[in-house]
Amino acid sequence: MQLASLTFVMIVLPVLLLIYYLIPDKTRQIFLLLCNFLLYGWGNPVRILYPAAFLCYDYGTGLLLEKCRKNRTLSTGILCFSVIVQIAVMSYIRNTAEENSFFPFGIAIYTLQGLGYLTGIYRKHHSAAVNLPELGLYLTFFPALFAGGLFSYAEFADQNRHKHLNIVSLSDGLSLFIRGLAEKVVLADTFGYIFRELQQITPENMSMLTAWLTTIIFSMYLYFELLGYSEMMRGLGKCFGYQMPKNFSHPFFTSSMTAFMKSWNITLVLWFDTNFRRLLFRKYSVKWISYLGFVLMWVLIGAWYGMKSQFILWGFVMGLFLLNEKIFLEKIIRQRYLAGVVYTVIISQFLWVLFFTENLSGTVVYWKAMLGFGNGIFDRTGIYFLVSYIALILIGFYIATDLFRNITERLSVSEFGQKLSLFMPLVHGGLLIFCLACMLYSRQNAPLWLWL
Repeated sequence: MQLASLTFVMIVLPVLLLIYYLIPDKTRQIFLLLCNFLLYGWGNPVRILYPAAFLCYDYGTGLLLEKCRKNRTLSTGILCFSVIVQIAVMSYIRNTAEENSFFPFGIAIYTLQGLGYLTGIYRKHHSAAVNLPELGLYLTFFPALFAGGLFSYAEFADQNRHKHLNIVSLSDGLSLFIRGLAEKVVLADTFGYIFRELQQITPENMSMLTAWLTTIIFSMYLYFELLGYSEMMRGLGKCFGYQMPKNFSHPFFTSSMTAFMKSWNITLVLWFDTNFRRLLFRKYSVKWISYLGFVLMWVLIGAWYGMKSQFILWGFVMGLFLLNEKIFLEKIIRQRYLAGVVYTVIISQFLWVLFFTENLSGTVVYWKAMLGFGNGIFDRTGIYFLVSYIALILIGFYIATDLFRNITERLSVSEFGQKLSLFMPLVHGGLLIFCLACMLYSRQNAPLWLWL
């Protein structure tokens, strides 16, 4: 079941919260675990076999690693075998997703959570879970399965023992969930609609303006799609008493690709850095081996987004650019902020093309159009889309930059902002109603607010 659906928002979520707050504290963990499996298997109960099987597998493997801690060779072998098994199963299911009704959503996040749990035991960051329901709740926590973020078992277990449920956390959580819902169904779905319209134009017939609009619209769509689910996840976590990690932090108009990626899918990058690069390459003092590990990490991040060669190529090229900044360009970028912003915008937009083209030849055609070697510099189509959606694009960029955060933070501490906060429940209520209307009319050719 999708978080951004009428069934979940209007029926499932209110019922879950009502029962969760009414039942005794001792039974909440079991109740939430059952809810995870219920939502996981919604529409196809067979899907719960995957998380159930790997929950038992991770639980038993974790206890085995705990017992074998003193035998480094044996524990290393157990961990390597577990990594191979889980990655192989995940890859097989993802590659056969279209014809395989067994395919469970969130399988990549679920797998990384399980592997992170095992590597945490191996590295002695935490002990193996003795409480099976607690581990099951950590691995299958349904808000996190849609778009992350990823978080450690030690952090989750500590919150599970000391969580505080009150009206303040519930109110804050629902407000954050509504904002994330709006980012998904209002902004992301609208940008997605415009992007699909632009994709009707063949790349060979695109002007430079149209090609750039396509990549910018796609980056806005991808950002608000992931951000929306991430914020909904954090909001639901607060509703159930958990502080979930922030996964995005206004990446656009940063002055380097390094700063951009530090604000994009934060927990995913941190997971691979902790459980892959530092685990395998931290012992090597030779620089080229360290650099190789860094690039390989980004290749794996690209593969996580998708098993297509385009995603892997994206990860490889991204790793090279980030490594180049780390070695050569760091000081130059710090001294020339505006030049760094232009550089980051150009590189990031060229790399996003790899995400929506089917093959490298299609990517090259888009790149040619972006460089002005397509159907000229501009055309009527590009001008039409620019004039029609320039306000939306500017709003998207505004929300996706630090400017929006700085203004809202300053406003919140001002006298006017404190008075305005009294009306925020009404604002969020109106925003929820508008989101519900958008979801109700989502079967139309265009998002609701483009019809107004």
